[in-house]
Amino acid sequence: MPKPRVLILRSPGTNCNEETAHAFQLAGAVCEQLHIAQLLEAPQRLAGYQVFCLPGGFSYGDDVAAGKILANQVRLRLGDACRRFRDAGNLLLGIC
Repeated sequence: MPKPRVLILRSPGTNCNEETAHAFQLAGAVCEQLHIAQLLEAPQRLAGYQVFCLPGGFSYGDDVAAGKILANQVRLRLGDACRRFRDAGNLLLGIC
């Protein structure tokens, strides 16, 4: 059985991406951590994975509102790619 491929999103302030990657690797997955800027440049990269994980932390320092900047980036600029990913039967995981 092939190992599932997991994309772990990084952004300024996220603080559990390493632990998340380690947990997925212990479960047998192959992980890649990618900065939000890289995914915004090429949202089609999501198609190469079976799991898309947004780890917890204090994205952008939570200076404006808890997670609001990251949430808006994902919703407004990656929303279509995330819907296609979900509709293909893949897993989206968000960690608070």
